[in-house]
Amino acid sequence: MNDSPLTLRRADDGDWLAVDAENRIIGRGGPARRRGFISVDAWSAPAFDLIAAALLAELPPPLHTLVADGDDELLAAWRRHGFVEHRRETLYCIPLDPPPAVTPPGAWRVRSKPGIAPFLAAHADPADGAAVAVLEQAGGRPVETNVELVRGLA
Repeated sequence: MNDSPLTLRRADDGDWLAVDAENRIIGRGGPARRRGFISVDAWSAPAFDLIAAALLAELPPPLHTLVADGDDELLAAWRRHGFVEHRRETLYCIPLDPPPAVTPPGAWRVRSKPGIAPFLAAHADPADGAAVAVLEQAGGRPVETNVELVRGLA
């Protein structure tokens, strides 16, 4: 039972909203653009837990989420709901000027915006030395590492 003054409400886009006693939205969560992934952005642990519980009751497993490596508070929040680490991936940025000597498998071109040179992006498991070596050989530099968590895999 939820003793907090929080309630859940649906947003127009179908996401769940955590609303406090003063009718302020203090959290939002729902399916991510990537199929099978969910996301929760909340300003308190009770709001996170309320939204996460609603998503888990509503969506079929397995469910995945991504958390920035080093965000121990958010990792702990997902673990409270039965998520476990599935894998890690580092995003690499590969400049196109000069063109890379090799194009890493799975790399995709990122559209440029005014003032930003186009580049390739690629993911690699930081523990996969061979994949990391190819990305570094192509001039790639790590941008961020995320932890993929999963709940409900057989």
